[in-house]
Amino acid sequence: MRFLRLFLLGLASIYPLYWTARFLLFFVPESLAGYWLGEPVWVVGISYLGATAVAQPGAIFPAQWEALLSAILLSALILGLRGDRYFTGAFAIVVLGQSALVPFVNILVASGADAAAIAGGILSLALIVLGLCRILQLTGGSDYIERLALLSLLAVLPAPFFWLALSAASAVLDTRFLLLLLLPVYFAANIAALLPSRLSGRSSGVAWNEILASSAVACLLIIAISLSSHLGGTFHSQTEQSDAPVVVSR
Repeated sequence: MRFLRLFLLGLASIYPLYWTARFLLFFVPESLAGYWLGEPVWVVGISYLGATAVAQPGAIFPAQWEALLSAILLSALILGLRGDRYFTGAFAIVVLGQSALVPFVNILVASGADAAAIAGGILSLALIVLGLCRILQLTGGSDYIERLALLSLLAVLPAPFFWLALSAASAVLDTRFLLLLLLPVYFAANIAALLPSRLSGRSSGVAWNEILASSAVACLLIIAISLSSHLGGTFHSQTEQSDAPVVVSR
């Protein structure tokens, strides 16, 4: 039952954490930078994958470094407020690092070896390892195999189900997105599981309240995005109709 609850919590929390992380890393910093610089902000899109905005003509730092800095500050805030006492708080650090890592991976794939992108990727991966270590403080684990299994149940195995659900809602996703979800976290889970066992805490079970709360947030988020997409499409069609020329026949 302990392992089942851990897996169910991963399934219930991965989507709201992923969407919120992308909103906080790729929407909020650009919006604040545009407001601070007095520049217009272009909302790239709000979808089931997250929300993205771009400050025009450009922010002070590249978007990937803004996202990484925001991930570090938010992770420090979670640790400072002791949010890592809960599984979802520790898992949030993992997802923040995971989301911050994606732009650096895209740069390396598109441009080849780049020292700045490698440094950003290492820092993002370190955030993932930190979050996984905080999870081990809650799950415990006597040896490498048990620690890796516990981390996989919460942070790794829910990713394919998450990808399948997003693929059903968006036709643009491919297996590359699944690999970006799986490989960095699994690699970081191996690193965290190899760390000395004294860094792991005593085993604590997952509360049903945490699973139900994460499920409720996920459902509310999906409903909100669906309504916003529907209302946005209706408003767009009405605007096009009002802008259409009126032809008067005699």
